[in-house]
Amino acid sequence: MDNENKEQNNSEEIDWEAFFTDENAQEWEKEKQQKKVRKKFIVKIVSLLLVLTLVISGLEVWVNIFNLPAINFVKVSTQLSKEPDVKEYKNSVVTIEWDGIKGTGFTVSPTGLIVTNEHVVKRTNRVNVHFNTGNSYAGKVIARHPEMDVAIVDIDTENLPFLPLSLEKEWEKWAGDKIIFIGNPLAFTQIANQGTILGKMQLADWEVPVMMIEAPIYKGNSGSPVLNKQGEVIGVIFATLQNPEIVTKEIVGVAIPSNYIKEIVDDLLD
Repeated sequence: MDNENKEQNNSEEIDWEAFFTDENAQEWEKEKQQKKVRKKFIVKIVSLLLVLTLVISGLEVWVNIFNLPAINFVKVSTQLSKEPDVKEYKNSVVTIEWDGIKGTGFTVSPTGLIVTNEHVVKRTNRVNVHFNTGNSYAGKVIARHPEMDVAIVDIDTENLPFLPLSLEKEWEKWAGDKIIFIGNPLAFTQIANQGTILGKMQLADWEVPVMMIEAPIYKGNSGSPVLNKQGEVIGVIFATLQNPEIVTKEIVGVAIPSNYIKEIVDDLLD
């Protein structure tokens, strides 16, 4: 019992002030400061990683927009758009948009019939249609022809400017001719560009041949009208493919010949 009392007395007699000497206090304070520094460092690293991730994501977008070919097609578009005919063509070219998806279309009648690609409106029956005048309309998909990647959108309006569709069935004879096409590639709208007709290509599972075009075509050009010197639509761009006739497999644009589209439009207008 005496031993226990002695132990208790010894524990009560510990000089805690002496235990926390200046040296110990300095060490404790130093350790506390180091913890703060480490915490700040970790926060900075996490913040930098988040900023870096956002910067990289942003750069990917801007690289897609402002790569050299893109800068070049904007320059070409600016030059072409000074021509009165091209300015007039643009009045009939629209932006088809829904749920973040964007493509191109163009009016083929004054009463609001618009041609675009079926893959642009594949999972919807309703779209927004924007003109270069700033006017916008709600559009309804009224016809689909997935076998030719063609769709027709209708908007409720009248007296629209429109582009005439060529009836020429023997369009292969135009190989080597220069063309103009207008669309909404990448993050741009109403971009006019030019190219050359290369000839025809027969795609697997397609009953009709398609038109090969040597031209700078990008995502968003789907549904762009291909125009000849007379201002007639001779085709509608729907994809880019490798040219099977060249060993290097260069990328070319492909368009649906307009004489097939003309039949679809005429059926709807009758």
